[in-house]
Amino acid sequence: MRNTLEKVKREKFLVDSYIFTHNGLNILLDVNNSNFYSVEKIYCDVVNYMSSDEISADEIRNKYEEQQIEEVLNNLMKFGFICDEEPTYEKIAIARDKEVINLVINVSHNCNLRCKYCFAATGSYNGERGLMSQEMADKTLEWFLNQAKTSKVLNLNLFGGEPLTNIPLVKYIVERCKVLEKEYDKKIYLTISTNGTIMNDELLQLIKENDIGLQISIDGDKEIHDANRPAANGKSSYDMLAKNVKTLLSEVDNAGLIPRATIAKGVTDVSRIVNHMLDDLHFKCVALTPALGSNPETSYRQEDLDEYFKKYDELVETFLEKLRKGEEFNIYPFVTEVDAVSKGIRRIYGCGSGLGFASVDIKGNIYPCMRFIGNEEYIIGHVETGFNEKRQMFFERTVYNRTKCKTCWARHLCGGACVAVQAECGEPLESYNPMVCQVAKRMAELAMYASAVIANEGLDFDMHNLTVNDFIRRRFS
Repeated sequence: MRNTLEKVKREKFLVDSYIFTHNGLNILLDVNNSNFYSVEKIYCDVVNYMSSDEISADEIRNKYEEQQIEEVLNNLMKFGFICDEEPTYEKIAIARDKEVINLVINVSHNCNLRCKYCFAATGSYNGERGLMSQEMADKTLEWFLNQAKTSKVLNLNLFGGEPLTNIPLVKYIVERCKVLEKEYDKKIYLTISTNGTIMNDELLQLIKENDIGLQISIDGDKEIHDANRPAANGKSSYDMLAKNVKTLLSEVDNAGLIPRATIAKGVTDVSRIVNHMLDDLHFKCVALTPALGSNPETSYRQEDLDEYFKKYDELVETFLEKLRKGEEFNIYPFVTEVDAVSKGIRRIYGCGSGLGFASVDIKGNIYPCMRFIGNEEYIIGHVETGFNEKRQMFFERTVYNRTKCKTCWARHLCGGACVAVQAECGEPLESYNPMVCQVAKRMAELAMYASAVIANEGLDFDMHNLTVNDFIRRRFS
């Protein structure tokens, strides 16, 4: 007996599915295993019929031939979207014990800029300004290396405030890591997150000789950048930054220099920002992050986000056009999302915060990430004593334990998004920032769309073939 619409709907089960259309391409996602396909419109109609009582079988038959319908039903069964028994889903196991392999050390709680949107309260973290001591740095490194018992590759990011307000300690840590690598038989990759305004010949040499990656905060051209990133004296920070960037780009492996743009309220022309980074300054990539925090002066409004999505759509099409020409257009974290969805990666955590990722302040307190520093509620340990019981909270914050995530179609694609920004709205397990979720969902859709186009057209895209170095893949994966 052939499969009719009514028979299939009556006797079989539809898995948790999500359908969307972008630029004429229909995408069908199996929510639980993250498999997705570009499909003809008939598949969308049949799935919608299976999942809703608002569409009748006659409506489907009036649009398509019986043979077409039966073929679609058979394919949906073949690829696991329709099954004989009510689907059961195997949850990804919750982590219980994880080594920190990505550590941020705050070497300074001070900064020479006064950025309006700064989550770190212009470097002070709402506390006293100060610098980490060499003694505390030693204790931090010792704790870091000792707890990473099995991991052979570690990532260490020097952060602030502005870390280069504590240059002596930066130099000490770089040299100390060389010794520790041999002592512990591990590889330590070093990066510095900097505003780019502090540079001299000695620092330049240090960066070159030790293959140090730099994440440079730059929001765009002079007008955009200076609007929210003035120097402590109120003057332009772009002028200082641009001079140093020119020197760095001429002296250092460009692939290890990552410009990171925080896009504040009222700024939506991301193409302008990207073009400035890639064409004017000649970086090889750019990272874009909308300001989605709780600061009403600088955080995105809904109207900003709506326009941002329109502009980002254009960037995605530019990305695909470049691929067709055999060129790169490295927009982060978008390219890593394309890589992730194309491999069917399933996430239950939005990030490694408190798990494989942690941050240490100038006093040695351990936090799940740097965005929590200054809030004692989120201290999950100390480098002298190790982790405390509060760390477990971050193991438990999976998409399975968060009300808004449990039924969301994007749960395994985003993993719950940035826990720090979400937590600004309340308790971390249940907090919810709707704009954070909008961004995560849109990035997931665009990544699936781009991945489908790449597959359909046979385009060459492989993260490991990009000219960016390992630092970029580690930092934004």
